[in-house]
Amino acid sequence: MTSSAEAYEAILVPEVFRPWAELMVREAGIRFGLRTLDVACGTGIVARCAARLSGADGESTGLDIDPAMIEVARAVSIQEGLAVTYRCGSATELPFQPNSFDAAFCLQGLQYFPDKAAALSELHRVMRKNAMLVVATWSEMLECAGHWAMISALERRNIDATDMRKPFALSDPADLRRLAEAAGFGSVNVRTLRRRAHFASVKAFVESIAQGAPSSRLALAKVPADEWPDFLADVERQLAPWCPDGRLAFPMASLVLSARRN
Repeated sequence: MTSSAEAYEAILVPEVFRPWAELMVREAGIRFGLRTLDVACGTGIVARCAARLSGADGESTGLDIDPAMIEVARAVSIQEGLAVTYRCGSATELPFQPNSFDAAFCLQGLQYFPDKAAALSELHRVMRKNAMLVVATWSEMLECAGHWAMISALERRNIDATDMRKPFALSDPADLRRLAEAAGFGSVNVRTLRRRAHFASVKAFVESIAQGAPSSRLALAKVPADEWPDFLADVERQLAPWCPDGRLAFPMASLVLSARRN
């Protein structure tokens, strides 16, 4: 049986997370020889993108609290011939020495941390002076059409969609900026950027979330089996404008923060 971590890597990373990871490492200006840290790395897509740019003289490290994600991350990096170091641990207690990294990343993870301020303070501690931090969190739910369609369909059926709302818990640019500045980062810039996610169909998208999305799949698991066809039809009706030829291509928006370690 495919684990949720394996499904996350196989289904969601290519279509949802890889474009953002590639954007983030470009934003940080990763080059040969740099040491980078990917916090809440999941199956390691940002760490792998950074490793390709930092090369043999650099060092790419990924950290995640979920052992299953780390296991898949290690396996995929080996398959791709990339030397990435992975650690299992908490973002609020980073197991690294001060002044260790030239750049740090957090792709769709900060919004889940129980103590966001502590996590950013820890990142500040382990980064070198003038090192670049790049963080991405989802923007407003209404700007992520696929997820909003599922949330709407759940709540119309009086099904608790709290777990599916969690990814959007840090969607205010001002809040994100304040957190970074309070942690001691300077030159803080927050932009809203948009990308399209592509799936073979609405059904394929919903099933992908149900298999591999760490929090959203918990919400979808509450849909009774006999109500699933009607739930899916509801989501398909909402997303019809984004699949004129049967294939789904819907917009997703993220806040992308870039900042310097003072």
